[in-house]
Amino acid sequence: MFGKKPQIMKAILSVKEKKYLSPHFIRIILEGDINVFSDAKIGDNNKIIVPTNNKETFILPSLEKNNNSEKPIIRTYTTRNIDFLNKTLTIDFVAHGEDSPTSKWAINAEKGHQLGVLMKAKSKPLYLDANWYLLVGDHTALPVISVMLEKLPKETKGKAIIEVHSPEDILELKKPVGFEIEWIFNKNPGKEQKLIDAFSSTPFPNCSKYIFVACEYKSAKQIREYSRNMEDTHLSSFQILSYWKYGQSEDSSAEERRKERIKN
Repeated sequence: MFGKKPQIMKAILSVKEKKYLSPHFIRIILEGDINVFSDAKIGDNNKIIVPTNNKETFILPSLEKNNNSEKPIIRTYTTRNIDFLNKTLTIDFVAHGEDSPTSKWAINAEKGHQLGVLMKAKSKPLYLDANWYLLVGDHTALPVISVMLEKLPKETKGKAIIEVHSPEDILELKKPVGFEIEWIFNKNPGKEQKLIDAFSSTPFPNCSKYIFVACEYKSAKQIREYSRNMEDTHLSSFQILSYWKYGQSEDSSAEERRKERIKN
């Protein structure tokens, strides 16, 4: 017997506050009917629906497959924080110009601008239990890695390898005392793959490990191939995700990235 499909929670939220965490990261705090997302947790994925015109009242579009209206712009983001007491939801955006609809929206967002937010009720854990952790990601994965570092037990040992545009994009992250953070700088993300070198040069302890990787398609694929040849792969739990593909929009690369994810 098939289980019920997860319920989709949805709301139209408004910008309460916006601030640049660094030259390439924008934090936007949204307010509204946050209680709709009562089952959501910090670190959960959410789907945002970007309005095409901030000057008009935003109406959630129909998501029915047979709907003939213009396809809405939907992107996946990490719930950086959710505060039911103050009725706010926080999302961190990468600011990389106005060619991307979400980056453009975040750069131009002002107090009161609206955004559609969707979530599914789910119980998938943010990470798996292990004695040692390796968290690897580029600028797009910084929000979820930040949440993992905050949520891991204080005694956790491990390492995070994070690729950002420049030293100016280094953020002060809350982390377990025994966790090392290595920052890598790449002004041409996607065009240059630097994470694989940092990953392959990392010494792995002889214990149970959880390895999380989220980055550009080619980098994720290279790291996946390298990890398959690790001698003690059977002792580790891997989660390797492709968040984007260089030279392609999220919509056009979605199916290819999904198939690559299934190979994990």
